[in-house]
Amino acid sequence: MLPGELEGGVNFDAVSASADNRMGRWTLQRKSRIKPVRAASSSYSRKKGPVEQFVWNMLRIPLLLLLALVMVAIRDVTIVCREEFGMPAVLLDVGAAGHCLYREVLWAEDTRPGIKFVPV
Repeated sequence: MLPGELEGGVNFDAVSASADNRMGRWTLQRKSRIKPVRAASSSYSRKKGPVEQFVWNMLRIPLLLLLALVMVAIRDVTIVCREEFGMPAVLLDVGAAGHCLYREVLWAEDTRPGIKFVPV
């Protein structure tokens, strides 16, 4: 047996050397004796480690809650500030959309009805 036959599963019939110090291996065999190892599933490329799995489990719920809050905020913006985000209003008054977003959706002024006290 020639060196390297067991690793690749190919029987080499001859070995030759070239002028650039490279070894060439010659064989009459058509395919390897070793069957290729196939992945169990192609949906993921690697298994998560224990630390990575722990961090994912700790952050998954807060990230989903944050996503839900962002979705609710976007829904409220589209309901309350529909006119200000329309194309004619955006072209005519750029500040109106920002003012509606800040004053009507994100932050309530202390003079607005229903506000009992201003948080400090």
